[in-house]
Formats: sequence, structure tokens, C-alpha cells
Amino acid sequence: MNIQRIVLIVLLATCSTALAGPTIGTQDTRLPKDVIPLVTVPNLDYASLGIEDETRERTGLPPQFAVPFEQHITPATDGIWERVDMNTQRWSLRVGCDNALSMNVGFGRFNLPASGSMIITDATGDYRIRPFTADDNKSHGQLWTPVVPGGEAIVEITVANKDRAMAVKGIELTSINPGYRWVHDAAGRGSSESCNIDVVCAEGDPWQEEIPSVAVYTLNGYLTCSGVMMNNSAQDQTPYFLTANHCGVTNSSDSSIVVYWNHQNSYCRAPGSSDSGGNGNGNFNQFTSGSTMRATRSYSDFTLTELSSNPNAAWGVTYSGWSRAGSASLGAGIHHPEAAEKRISFPDTVNATGEYWDVNWGEGRTAPGSSGSPLYDGNHRVVGQLCCGASYCPNDYNDYYGRSLDLAWSGSASSSLSSWLDPTGSGAQFIDTLVPGGGGDPQGACCIGTTCSYGTENDCNISGGEYAGDFVSCTSYPCGGAPEGACCIAGECSVMSASDCGSFGGSYQGDGSTCTNGICDNGGCEVGYSPDCAGTCFEDSVYTDWVGDGYCDDGAYVPSDYGYGGPAGVAIYLNCDAFNCDNDDCTDCGGGGDPTGACCVNGSCSIINEADCTSAGGTYNGDNSSCTGNPCGGGGECPAGEMQDCNGNCCPENWVAD
Repeated sequence: MNIQRIVLIVLLATCSTALAGPTIGTQDTRLPKDVIPLVTVPNLDYASLGIEDETRERTGLPPQFAVPFEQHITPATDGIWERVDMNTQRWSLRVGCDNALSMNVGFGRFNLPASGSMIITDATGDYRIRPFTADDNKSHGQLWTPVVPGGEAIVEITVANKDRAMAVKGIELTSINPGYRWVHDAAGRGSSESCNIDVVCAEGDPWQEEIPSVAVYTLNGYLTCSGVMMNNSAQDQTPYFLTANHCGVTNSSDSSIVVYWNHQNSYCRAPGSSDSGGNGNGNFNQFTSGSTMRATRSYSDFTLTELSSNPNAAWGVTYSGWSRAGSASLGAGIHHPEAAEKRISFPDTVNATGEYWDVNWGEGRTAPGSSGSPLYDGNHRVVGQLCCGASYCPNDYNDYYGRSLDLAWSGSASSSLSSWLDPTGSGAQFIDTLVPGGGGDPQGACCIGTTCSYGTENDCNISGGEYAGDFVSCTSYPCGGAPEGACCIAGECSVMSASDCGSFGGSYQGDGSTCTNGICDNGGCEVGYSPDCAGTCFEDSVYTDWVGDGYCDDGAYVPSDYGYGGPAGVAIYLNCDAFNCDNDDCTDCGGGGDPTGACCVNGSCSIINEADCTSAGGTYNGDNSSCTGNPCGGGGECPAGEMQDCNGNCCPENWVAD
């Protein structure tokens, strides 16, 4: 699709000689919104989307609330940079769709430097998502954002001057997703039919420990379903999140999940009332972004994914218990119909029918968007997740929940639940809901020699073991005994652990691999990787993106910091003949981006590069030229560190973008 790009480069800096200017470092130096470049996507065709939604529901596909548009936007290609103060710069970009109800974006590459932070707001700036920082850099290298209301979002990334190049290489916005229903839909958001019951109603009181574990989520920026945080036998708060296979969480989409916690109405809307059938007042400000899929199976329709981080403890998220029993007493279903505020429904009957629990409702129903939500038995334990059905308030049709806990318990780790929900190998038939901070002694890794198991500190001591700490996992090898394999370092092979191999800048060939059969030929790099000048293996895409990119890559940059494959924390060296760069001469590889200088536009001076100056219809005064001394005319001179605006007033230079 053709993407309209509206780029406004002319910067208007205004000040008053009658009033003292704000103090540098405390003033709001943000550019006027209209100055920030705008990337737009085509308007949405609501009629066609309505037909598509009906087809998706009829064919059992997960519901969508937005439309994704692929992009390739970086701080080097779009947006605008400005100087915040003498030590800090900010990159800003607007994204929009004229007739959208909401906006969210996805970053296919997200690696902020330690000095960096990113905020996302709506067009007014009143709705603001919390700052993202380097703590949000994940191993999968992506970040997908929560939704903001309206048809425009503003992205702002602030970094120290020295880290601008890192931000340029570490950030790529790859998806713009305008929404058209449900989320932030003032006309119909949360219209999940009046017969449903808010979880804050009295009917939900007995389920207060389980309710916080259930959440609504978005996927790939345009799909939505429900799911539940699950407890495991180690009770170590590993963030395992259970949902339905048909909702679409896969190894390629798992990093795009955004889970919203405690999205529920603040008061009980009487079931059957017009209030209950209308919009709720829940918010989307408690969220977790990103995950790694652990297991999935179409039979019994389940997917288990591990979230990239635990929810903020202040949100009170719990970890639901589960049961592997082949029969279930009457309990409840907790879900988010149509991505609306959380509801609770109560069954009249629950029967095991093949791979599903066949459920007929007494109070409440489900709706599209409820898929993946949990069914609890009478002991408040999850027995399955919603697959399908046709229940709505006006009918008495049945719903079907996948029997994942009993029928998909055993098997390979990638298609069953036991490896993840019973990491201790306890063989437990059930466990109860875990409320963090309440009840029972915590468990952690217990080392007896190099053998690792789980237990409480007291149990570990009784067994003669050494307790590694509360919630410490055996997967981190706290007892030693990490597996070893072949490690290729500059074409030479040695056998060591993966962590040791990485610390030497080598390429680990896998657990149990040996130094035979020329395993370290071709620089010892696996398929899709190639050696740099120092013999270190990096992902081939690094060379495609970085050779000749205008920055000197002679040990100054670390590919893993920008989401590329290769040893973590190891710099890349491209200053050799293999990459058409003369030895000891880094300038042939580029010099750090386009230079900047003074640009005169209608008497106003800005520090930008020559190309941007020409685009703005200005006169470029040369590389490294300054706006000091009134180089663009306008009468009179300003003190050092100041420049004239269009009205001839002297203003601090840092008020204008660089």
C-alpha cells in the first residue's frame, strides 16, 4: 500500500523579549506537534472490515480489532531530532490514520541505550504510556506497545548525545496498527451484552484470588483473545500464560503479545441492565509486553507462553491453580468478551466430550474475544481454556473448552504442559492458586552435589542440600554441571559451556557437539552467520545493514545491543579488506552519519543536515557551521549561545532542533 509521508522540516522558534525564557533543563522544549513529521496509513474501510469480521467468527479465527500496516521506519529515515539540552537529544515521530479509533505500533528492532527512554502519547499528549527504558530490551529484540485512543500517536525517544548512533541502529518501527472497534471505541467499546456479570459484582467475591490472574491481550497489534497466568509445582512465579491455540500465538508472533491486567469495571453494573450492555470504564494502563512460546497443540486447543517479564507486584496479579482430573465440578468462567472489561459466568452443566469440556451456562455467557479464557472447577482450579461455541445472551447454546490439563499433559515439551507446569517432576494431580506474598514458604533450587531439585529452604537443609535462594530456577544451573559442546573461536575448536564460549567471543555449536568433522570450518559459523575481521560469528543481516552505513564499525558497536544474532556483549570489527575497508583506515567504512550545519529558512536558523535543509527550501551554510552571530540576517546580533527567531528576538540555541 502507498504510505503518505508528510514531512515538515521548518522549525519556528518563538520567544518574547518581555518575558524571561524558561531555565534550560526545566522548560518544556518539545516541538510543536505540527512540526513533527507524520507518517500516515490509508483510511480504514469499515464496511469491508465488518464483512471480514463475520467471516472470521464463522470460521473460528481469532477476532481482530485493528489493521496492520508493515513499515520500515528508523530514526535515520523518518521523524526529526531536536536538542533537549547540551547533553540530550530527542527523536520524535507521529503516526496516524484519519478514521481510526485507536493506534498501536510494533518495533521489530528495539534496543534502547542505557541513557534512553521512550514515551508514546495520543495526539493531545493527555493519554501517555509509561516510559520504556533499556529494561524493556528483551532477548527477542522486539517491543509492541499498548493502544492509545484516537487516530494518531506520537513516539518520542530521548537519549544522551553520545548514544544517538546507538538509537539509530537499535530502533526500527515495523508495524502501524490503526484500530476500528472495541478498544477505545467510544460508540461501542465493551458492549459485551447485558446478561454478563462484572467480576466486581457480589457473584465474583468468592473468586477474588483467581480473578487477577485472567487478562485480555493483543497479538501482532491487531488480534485479541483472553488468557490466564498459571501456577507451577515450583510455585516460583514463572510467568506462564495459558491461552487457546487458535488465537495465533506462535514462535514467530509470541514476542508481539501485549497482556492487559485488571481491565475491569470499577463498579458492579446490574446484569440485564442497559448499563451492563454498554461501555465500561476499565483502563489499559497495566500491561506486560512480549513472550516466548513454550508449548502448543491444536488437539485440545491450547498454547502456553512465558511472558518476557513478571507483572508489577503492585498490580496484584495471581497465578491460577489447576487440576488434571478427567471430570469437573461446577465452577466458573472468567473472560474478556470483545476485549471488554472482565466478566464472570457460571455453568449449569460441565461434561467431558472427547477433547473438550462441553459447557452450558446458567448465568452469563461468552463472546468473541473470550477465546483462551480459563474454565475453573468447583475447587477454583483451571481445567481448560475456551476453544469455541456459540453462546450469546439471547440463546442457550453451549461452549467448548479444551481439556489441556488432562489430555495434553504428557508428551514432548513443545506440545504438552507437564514440563512447564510441573518442573519439579512432582506428578501432582492439582495445585492451588498462588497469591504472591501470601501463604506457604517459598521454594527455590536445592543443590545436592550437581543435582538440582526444587523445595523449601527447610526441606533442602533436611536433605543435606545447599539452598540456592527463593524462586531460583534450576534452568540457570545454580549447582554447576552446565552442558558443554564445541566452541569455535577464530576458526579453532574447544569444548566448553555455552556461557564460557560466549565470554570468549566464540560460536557455540550446541550441547554435546564435538570438535570433529570440520565443525569450525568457514570461521566456525553456523548457517546464516559469518565471521567479522576478528573471526567472531555474527548474523548475516548485520553485514547487510552495517557495512557502509555511515558509522565506523571497528570495535565501537556491539550487534547484540541492537537485536542481531551473535555473542552477547561482543563488538564487531569490519575494518579489513574482506569488507572493502583498508586496514588501519576506518574512514573508508563511513564517518558517523551525515554532518550538520546552519540552515537558513526565511531568516530563521536551524542546525540540520544539508539534505533536510534543501527539502525545507533553505540555504545551507556548510558542515559544522553555527547559528551563532545571526548568520541568517534579520538585523542585529545575539549573545553567544543565542539566535534570532523570525521576529528578531534572541532565543537560546537549544530551543531549535539540531
